[in-house]
Amino acid sequence: MRYRIMCAVGVTALLGVIVVAGAAAAPDEVPLPQSVADSQGRFTMKFPGDWQIVTQAQSMIALFGAGPANADSRPTVNVVTEPLTSPLSPQAYAAAAGRLAQVTLHNYTVCQESGAIVRGRPAFYRYMTWETNTGVTLYQLQVFFTEGLTGFVVTGSTINETERIRQDIPLITRIIETFRVVQAAAPTN
Repeated sequence: MRYRIMCAVGVTALLGVIVVAGAAAAPDEVPLPQSVADSQGRFTMKFPGDWQIVTQAQSMIALFGAGPANADSRPTVNVVTEPLTSPLSPQAYAAAAGRLAQVTLHNYTVCQESGAIVRGRPAFYRYMTWETNTGVTLYQLQVFFTEGLTGFVVTGSTINETERIRQDIPLITRIIETFRVVQAAAPTN
């Protein structure tokens, strides 16, 4: 029950944030000066200057960003890229990922999900919670994009606690909104 309440708190506070493009920035927003390009030229993103970013050329996790440490954990954003066997809509790609998450993630709960447009690009988003093997419950926002035969999953994570959700998810959302597909790499055989 606690997890569903946290989902409701986070989704209610942030409903529609991801689909609002071009909204005016509040003066107290953290700047996103760190522009990061995927080493294979597939996408770009922006992060706050104090986030640590790692990119990997030959990995499904093409990018991993971690914010400054807050007590026992950090907010994170990662980008997973995956070759697709045929073109899929973001919704179909998210549905396939959801089936896998149901059988692999402990206490996986979808809070809300829907189609969206992020900066003019079709997407599908999902707010969810799940419990790690160490007993920590995460609150995540996943946004699915597809381009040709490449799938992109951009995931922002924080601890599933009301204060952490209120603090971290607005910044995570801003970071995710900077995601841009540059070109999809051809699948490798």
